[in-house]
Amino acid sequence: MATTQRMTRAQQREARRAAQEAARARDERRRRVLTVSVIAAVVAVLGAVSGLALTASGSGPTTDPGGAAYSAEKESFRLPGLIDDSTVALADFAGTPVVVNFFASWCVYCNEELPGFVQVARATADRVAFIGVDTADAGDGAAMAQRFDLAGAGFALARDIGGNPPTQLWSSFGSQGLPVTAFYDDSGRLVDFSGGLLAQDALEQRLRDNFGIDVTAPDAAELGAPVIPLIPQGAYEIMRTNPNGSTFVVLDIRPADQFAAGHLPGAVNIAYGDDAFDRAIADLDRTGSYVVYDGSGTGSGAAGEAMHGAGFLHVYDVEGGYAAWAEQGLPTEQ
Repeated sequence: MATTQRMTRAQQREARRAAQEAARARDERRRRVLTVSVIAAVVAVLGAVSGLALTASGSGPTTDPGGAAYSAEKESFRLPGLIDDSTVALADFAGTPVVVNFFASWCVYCNEELPGFVQVARATADRVAFIGVDTADAGDGAAMAQRFDLAGAGFALARDIGGNPPTQLWSSFGSQGLPVTAFYDDSGRLVDFSGGLLAQDALEQRLRDNFGIDVTAPDAAELGAPVIPLIPQGAYEIMRTNPNGSTFVVLDIRPADQFAAGHLPGAVNIAYGDDAFDRAIADLDRTGSYVVYDGSGTGSGAAGEAMHGAGFLHVYDVEGGYAAWAEQGLPTEQ
């Protein structure tokens, strides 16, 4: 029987198979350390960061409200707060090992790794200090930090300085991509640096190797990460590096006739708007990863939240939907 508001049986079987494969593939993907060149490709794709400045020539403030200078020196950085007028300085954490994670709102793999960082930060609250530095960000890093409740997990939150968008501390490590993570011992000495996605188990191992701290933290897969908004280029990059059916499932929630006229490559159609959507997703693997989009981005957020509320752990929302995707010349199929 032809469908208008739900998947065909063949599509349901394919979606279930893809979601099951996603669960198996996730473990391997989390152990994969992404090279700087791969992450640099993300930066190249995202036009929002194409104008990175790697020097201190930005127009942002150079001193805090009290007149003390900010600094991007690796061994003695002093940065403005991300969400308030506070100052975040390495010296303030003397006597405690420090993990500094650099992130940006557009960064797909930053979004992927942060739930694990949250779990580990909570489990080591009195033994390790975590600092999150929003860098190379033309978007809203503060909103990203709030989505993951980084402050609630104990993170001190800062923003980089120099450049437009600011990147000076990040670039002092020779960084060409995100995410990256730096490790300082309790005397403030830089002892380790990781370029690329750092999965939870790899982060825990670094704490053992660098600081002699054993960590027992709940698996981040049990932490229901919020629905993550992605600009079309970011969604394209995550789809390009994680083919549909192996790690991510792409869900088109528009009516069937709109789907038939054109859709994202490999997408599965599950129309949103009535009980048929809830029934259709009931058989999907809740630990899988799902990229959700509609026609214009007006309804996909609600669909993503519905999935999140139903227990789905990894949901991405394509901002602007199919219209924005097509307008930017990204690939489609019929």
